Amino acid sequence: MKKTLLASLGLTIMLSTTASVALAAEADSVPVAKESTIAPLLEYDEQEPNDTFEQANYYFIGDGVIGTLGEEKHGMWENYDVYKIMAENNSREVHFTIEGHRYPDSWLELTLFDSNGQSIKSSKNGQYFLNATLEQGKDYYLTVNAYGLQPGGKMFDYKVSSEVVR
Repeated sequence: MKKTLLASLGLTIMLSTTASVALAAEADSVPVAKESTIAPLLEYDEQEPNDTFEQANYYFIGDGVIGTLGEEKHGMWENYDVYKIMAENNSREVHFTIEGHRYPDSWLELTLFDSNGQSIKSSKNGQYFLNATLEQGKDYYLTVNAYGLQPGGKMFDYKVSSEVVR
């Protein structure tokens, strides 16, 4: 019941925000920016362990997930999280964004893999976004990796969100 209510509320906010932006753009003849600031439909915390493809948390395009890297969990030091994405709708270009700490000697990286574990595309050093085309009916894995971290050192709290751009 709580999830249904939150999903309905998020959808209502998204639709009203989208409609307002579209109407304002139409009225002022100003083009709408490709990247929007619409809040995720649902926002939730990662569930540990999610450090391998077999343990991956499900992730749905449009949602936001909050995670932590750089701490000891279940007796292991963690610098890698995995999310499984099922592309159910038509092929689409998706813009993934990661928000988190920035340190001069370490950074977060997003990498998209196909269902066979083959790397498709990664964000570049220091870029906290990734654009990729997801094909309908295929499964993908999105990984968050903290490079440059040392055990017992810094921690990264992060949030991954996404939106369809085309």
